[in-house]
Amino acid sequence: MAGGNYNQGQGYNPYPQQPNQYPAQPGYPPPQDYPGQGYQPYGQSYQQPWPQGFATPPALPTECFGGFWIRFAAYFIDALVLSIPSLVVGAIVLTAFGFSATAQFEMGFQAELAAGRDPNLQLANNLSTLLQILLAWAYYGVLHSQKGATLGKMALGLRVVEQNGLYPSFARATGRYFATILSSCLCLIGYFWAGFHPQKRALHDLIAGTWVVRKEYVNPQQTQIGQ
Repeated sequence: MAGGNYNQGQGYNPYPQQPNQYPAQPGYPPPQDYPGQGYQPYGQSYQQPWPQGFATPPALPTECFGGFWIRFAAYFIDALVLSIPSLVVGAIVLTAFGFSATAQFEMGFQAELAAGRDPNLQLANNLSTLLQILLAWAYYGVLHSQKGATLGKMALGLRVVEQNGLYPSFARATGRYFATILSSCLCLIGYFWAGFHPQKRALHDLIAGTWVVRKEYVNPQQTQIGQ
């Protein structure tokens, strides 16, 4: 038959041979852009080789996530940890502007600040606030991306992960930190949302694409990535 091919032992092939029509297979081994990534020939969708029995956070039951109260306790610990360097930063800025290092605790300072009559006082307060925000950003961004948890979460056995069960990147951790500003609006409703969400996600988790899980549910491949 014209146009077809008959291969002995294989049967009739209705399609003519078309040499050099298909692209070459990718080279082996491929670049190891991701730990555990294997050879991926054309025509196959990528499947991340997760450890057998591991479930990604979206598939975990409710009891695997950090609930509202344990997260509140972790936040309280972090607030205590950050309070000391924040006070030191405030004292340094005030001293640099010619004010007493303890002025931030004095009633007269607060009254003058509220009145807004002294531009140097207002500038010192604004600079101090900005530096304290940057300090908190570094604290949450670095620890969440490198360790998956702040000191408060570490103490209580919690970890922040993205949808594959791995620690978030610094960019994602940064987005999560600044999204907490939205969670703080409207009487902290974004934080309270974690108490009602089926996966215990606060508003900033929904925005950043993160979950807070108990440390036993972190993807085991995270240990390979951290090496």
